[in-house]
Amino acid sequence: MTTEQRETNEERNARTGRLLAIDTSTAALTVALASGGRIVAERSSRAERNHSIKLLPEIEAMLKEAGVAPSDLDAVAVGTGPGSYTGVRIGVTVAKTFAWSLGIPVVGVSGLEALALGDAERNATEGADTSASRWFVPLLDARRGQAFCGVYASERDGWRTIEPDGIRLAADWLEELSAKAESGRRDGRGPDRIAFVGETAGFGDTIRAWLARHPELAGAADVREGEIRAAQIAELAWRRLDRGEHDDPHGIVPNYTQLAEAEVKLLQKEQRGGEPFGAC
Repeated sequence: MTTEQRETNEERNARTGRLLAIDTSTAALTVALASGGRIVAERSSRAERNHSIKLLPEIEAMLKEAGVAPSDLDAVAVGTGPGSYTGVRIGVTVAKTFAWSLGIPVVGVSGLEALALGDAERNATEGADTSASRWFVPLLDARRGQAFCGVYASERDGWRTIEPDGIRLAADWLEELSAKAESGRRDGRGPDRIAFVGETAGFGDTIRAWLARHPELAGAADVREGEIRAAQIAELAWRRLDRGEHDDPHGIVPNYTQLAEAEVKLLQKEQRGGEPFGAC
């Protein structure tokens, strides 16, 4: 057993508590229960515009099936976005309520990072070369040619953030990505492969046009559909807890990055006294 494997096992053995993980930042609703650093239950569904109706019943049913009461939880984790304005807010509000009412830590993590981590884990299970440097580019459709996106890397020395989450015009940003990849290669930190994952279908033409302009990347690029899963929300939360980090239940806020026009109008309506959970 290598030193790295021993450290990983020791880290997992230290994760003795029960953690509830939630993400509602997209049309998918996903919840999971982790215990001892392992996922013991997980539920995912296409909730569309019904997150406010379905989230608590999904959590209740999952905990009941696992034989766990809310009072047995030791922490709660939530994807703080970016994504749907109302969707993200519902998940964060529920997580804050659990943390405040039970007196347990709440941990906010990036849904985009969870999306990237899920693809990295899939690569590992499929036997991909773990010594290679891979950049994972999670994409969520932000409309009008824009994407909620970031860049995360799986490398020999671990997992790191290359580019933080943001909202970007996809066509322009891909050119920046290729320049960053080339610069990284010159410094010995560039990617051997680049994987796009998430709501990639809407960006298919843009990605293909970009690869046509950069044939040197075409053979090293993967494009896959994928969804955020609560299992990866839980894993990222454990990593923060392992470092002694968590959030203030009263201070944790969603990462909206930038509101779309329709969401700005919805926020204005709610501030005038409209229905707060009217859309997702």
